[in-house]
Amino acid sequence: MSKTVRPAAEGTDPFGTARLRRGVLDAWAAAPARFREDANAEEDLALGGYRDRLVVELAQNASDAAARAGVPG
Repeated sequence: MSKTVRPAAEGTDPFGTARLRRGVLDAWAAAPARFREDANAEEDLALGGYRDRLVVELAQNASDAAARAGVPG
C-alpha cells in the first residue's frame, strides 16, 4: 500500500516537534543532570550502542515486515 506524501505548508509543525523540543528543554532546566544523562546516551548510540542489539533489532524488523505484509511472523 502506498500513500501520497505532500509537503507541509511552510511554517507548520505537522509532527509537533516544537512541543517535543520545549518538553526536552524544560526537562533539562528542571533537572540539569538529565542533560548529561541524555548526552551520554546519545554518545553511546553514536559509538555503537546498538551493536549488542543487532539480533534483537533484526528480529523486530522481520516481525514488523511480516505484520505489514499480513502474514505471521
